[in-house]
Parts: sequence; structure tokens; C-alpha cells
Amino acid sequence: MQIEKKNILTPNEVTFILIGIMLDVTATSLPNGGIGIAKQDEWISVIIGALYPLYVAILAIYVSEKYPKDNILVLSKRYLGKTFGSILNVLFLLSFFSFFPPLITTITLIVRTEASPIITPFKIYVVLFFIGVYAAGLGIKVLGRICAITFWMVLGVIIPTISILKQGSYLNISPVFGAGIINILKGSVYSAYDYSLMELIFLIYPFINDSGKIKSSVLKAVGFTAIIYTWITFITIYYMGKDIIHKTIWSFFTVTSAVKVEVINNFKYIFIFFWIIIAIKSVAIFNYVCLFFLNDFKKIKNKKLIYVVIAVAVIIITNTYYQDKLAMEEIIKYTLPISVIYNLIYITLITSLIWIKKGLVK
Repeated sequence: MQIEKKNILTPNEVTFILIGIMLDVTATSLPNGGIGIAKQDEWISVIIGALYPLYVAILAIYVSEKYPKDNILVLSKRYLGKTFGSILNVLFLLSFFSFFPPLITTITLIVRTEASPIITPFKIYVVLFFIGVYAAGLGIKVLGRICAITFWMVLGVIIPTISILKQGSYLNISPVFGAGIINILKGSVYSAYDYSLMELIFLIYPFINDSGKIKSSVLKAVGFTAIIYTWITFITIYYMGKDIIHKTIWSFFTVTSAVKVEVINNFKYIFIFFWIIIAIKSVAIFNYVCLFFLNDFKKIKNKKLIYVVIAVAVIIITNTYYQDKLAMEEIIKYTLPISVIYNLIYITLITSLIWIKKGLVK
């Protein structure tokens, strides 16, 4: 697989892209996921849930050592045959695509609910896709830099929430392990979903300029994301308590609204602005990934047309099936587990075949 010089990534850019694909605007409701099961111990479930991306990282490290220049789409067809391998690749694409409409719905609802209800969904779609598609068209190198910027923006939102420690209560997180090990483990399943799409590493590791540093890049991505997710969940429970979180839609928003910054009247709007930028970053990554998959089947000359087709398809699907949060949750309770399970089976199958050929057959 030939990589253009302009698309060569540094280890840090790979780390930021992986954090960027996992950490998106849906993190605003992260504490709502497993709170009904793990209760005040959900933050522990989030830590355990990080085993999912860690597993993906371990497989990716192994595969990249054996085939540093070939992504998983190439390897799938090599080991499973062109026809069957291509079918599995298409399903892999669809699993990525299934995360796209919920992302668009979430940021649209946040803007209309928390900022300005008079802004129509169509206007939000136009902004997201116009800027997102433009960024995707600049290439993966630029996406890496954008992801680096948005990472620091996330920290810019999260670090001030440390001040919430003065307003919350340790009683909200007590007793630790009070929910029971079984419930904590059940809650970790919901938490694991928030680490979805770490599988992107199987597509981009050939772009790294130093294959020897893939291991550190992916492990740092998992580690940083896990720390951020754990803090978001912990501080939300600490401030609100498990019973109140049930009554909110985007619980972490409530936390940021309580942040007091002397020169800023309402920190919440800074938070909204940052997450809009983060959503645009996610749209750019999804567009790039979709084009990357399609390019695997046929070399695409008119990329702009493909981006327009992708945008129109996502908007139609979003408007038809994801009109509100209830409709979205009803759909993703089926699509999310299916996508995650398929991705795990897919990467495990390819890795196992490589291990059998490279490891057992000398």
C-alpha cells in the first residue's frame, strides 16, 4: 500500500486521531448510560469498559508488526478471498456509518435545546457538513492536527470542572463498590460502547512514519480517553448523585453549567461552542473514513461528489429515523451492540488468521 508523503502521520497525530474518533459529543450523556445498573459505581464501570479499546489496541499492535504497510481491508481480502473479504469490509464500513446519524442528532439537539431553539436542524447540518467535508478533503494529516486542537479544547472544558469538587458531596459516590461487582461489570458493557471505533487504528497504522511507535500511540490514546471518560462520569455522579442523573438528558452539561469563571457569565456556552467544534471534527473523520472504505473498492476521482452523497444520505437517515433523542435511543440500543460485536469478530478473525499463518506455520 503506497502512502503519499503528505499523508504520513507522526505517532502523536495517530494518538490524537484515535482519541478523536472515540471522544465525541455523545460523551455529554456518558454518565447516563449505565447509571441505572452500576449506580454510584459507574465510574468504576467506565474504567473496566476501557478493556474493550485495550483489546483492540493489542490486536492492532500485533497486526501492524506483521504487516506494517497493509491495512485490514487489504488483509481481509488476502486471507479470506476477494469476494468474502470485500463483503466483510462492507459490513465494517456500515458499522462505522451507523455511528454517524446519532452523532449528528446529538449535536443538533444540544444546540437547539441548550443554545437556541430557533436554529433549524437544516442550518446545523449545513454548518457541520460544509466545514467537516472541507476538513476531510484536506487529508488525514490535517485531520490529525485538527484532532490535536480539539483534544486540548476538551481539556479546556474538563479541567475547570475540578472546581465542582467544592460543590458536590462524597456521599453521592458512597459506598464504593456498593452496587456490587456483578452490577459494576454489567454497567461496564454500556461504558464500553463509548469507546467504540478504536478499530480505526486498523486503517491508519500504515500512515505512521515510525512503525516502532504504533504501540505507544495506541496505548496513549486508550489511556487518555479512559482518564477523560472516568473523570466525566465521576464528577457528574459526585456533583449530581445517581438519582438526579436519571432525570437529565445530558448530565455533564449540568455539571459544566455549575462551573463559575470570573470573566465568563455562563461557562455552559463556551462548552457548547467547544463541542460544536468537536462535532465538526467527528464529521470530518467519518467522511474521510467513508471515502477511505469506498476507495478500497474503486479508485474515486470525484471526491467532492462522494462527500455530497454521504452528506445527503446521513441527513435523510437522520431526519427520517433520528428525529429526537427517544427515537435515537430506540434505534441505537440495537445498532450499537451489533456494530461493536461485529467489529470485534471481524478484527479477531483477521488477526487469528494472521497468527495462524505467521505464528504457527513457519
